[in-house]
Amino acid sequence: QAPLISSVVVVMVGFFLVPCLLVAASASGHFRDPLSSSHLPACEWCGGPPGGGPCNEKCEATKSHFKTSITAANGMMSPYWRAAGTTAGSVDSPEVHASVELAVLFHHGAERNGKDHLCYMHNSVCSYLGETYCRSKALVFAPQVYLASDNPMSDELFWDEEKEGGARWNWGANSTSSLSSSLSTFEVIDEMLLALSNRTRFPGLKKVVIAGHSAGGQIIHRYALANRVHDRLIAAGLDVHYFPANPSSWTYLDGSRPVLPAKVDCSSFCRNATIAGETYDFAHAPSGGAVNCSSTYNNYGYGLHANLVPYMVSVGVAAMLEQYRSRKVTYLSGSSDVCNRGVEEHCHKGVCTIVDHDLDKSCEAYAQGWCRMERAHAFVQHIRRHYKDPGVHTLVSLDYIGHSGCAIVQASASQDAMFGDHALDKIVV
Repeated sequence: QAPLISSVVVVMVGFFLVPCLLVAASASGHFRDPLSSSHLPACEWCGGPPGGGPCNEKCEATKSHFKTSITAANGMMSPYWRAAGTTAGSVDSPEVHASVELAVLFHHGAERNGKDHLCYMHNSVCSYLGETYCRSKALVFAPQVYLASDNPMSDELFWDEEKEGGARWNWGANSTSSLSSSLSTFEVIDEMLLALSNRTRFPGLKKVVIAGHSAGGQIIHRYALANRVHDRLIAAGLDVHYFPANPSSWTYLDGSRPVLPAKVDCSSFCRNATIAGETYDFAHAPSGGAVNCSSTYNNYGYGLHANLVPYMVSVGVAAMLEQYRSRKVTYLSGSSDVCNRGVEEHCHKGVCTIVDHDLDKSCEAYAQGWCRMERAHAFVQHIRRHYKDPGVHTLVSLDYIGHSGCAIVQASASQDAMFGDHALDKIVV
């Protein structure tokens, strides 16, 4: 057993089947996904509809608008989604919601489908804690980031189109420069959470879950590292817990990276059973598929060396490194999220198209691993080496779960991690 994964929770969740699921390496019968319960023919593991797999995806949702600190200056509000037909209220409504005990923020990914992510999480809360609890005691909401090309409404805050090498909304970039004032995606979350900490409006609130999947996992991971309101939430008596899930890249705390093989082949590439038990060596240089970015591999958001967004500059690297250690962070990793089109497509050329859900294939990302699962496991080992603490943070590795925001938050092990301390409130009246 690897000493740096002593608190890893490995679970079996056979109910969920998603695109990057049962992974065959080649027609010879060598399967890359031995954690799966059965074998599919070659090329069926990374196909299918993006985000597919049996789970409860639909709900009735309402879009609301949050007044931020710059609304008075430019009239723009930040949209977010919440479940319809609940009595838990909204993030910024003036009414008192004395029954609310649990608040859950779930952030969308690169598709910017906030409504869908609201439903994924709302249905997870309802299935785990019961319909009565989720409709009266839980406030679930999903921030919505728009780009200009999304055609937001005239009073909806939006972000400029992403440019090569430029700041990204999921890295905490500021909203559009076309307006007289702007704010970071991190600041939007700050202000929403501070609204929840208003004890006059939410006197019974006990716990805040802050989660995100894929690019949403990226923003939540970096938000957990950088945010400047965490201590205020704790001072208000709230239990705050972060859950980044299946991001394509991580922000490393120093210049070390896992030592990776320079080449991989179709039979050895990202075998999840191997990754689950792997103890990585680390070196202060990129390796594997990242030998051509020795001067940039540690720039933000892959590291903290340079090009920090203004929000992070205001916090400072030393402060971020100090505060991240003590924050409750649980990393959710699908053990079937092992697809990489750039590496695998030649394995079955002309037979199928590999679906890797826009895995980051930059040199800087390859310094962290060949696939999302490997990047997650290596990163957790990195932070434990950095802090010299094998118990800091937690990794929940979910068998049979690929790159699906719906499946990963509705998996029983994820629910236990997010809501387990509310299990006694599951009585339906």
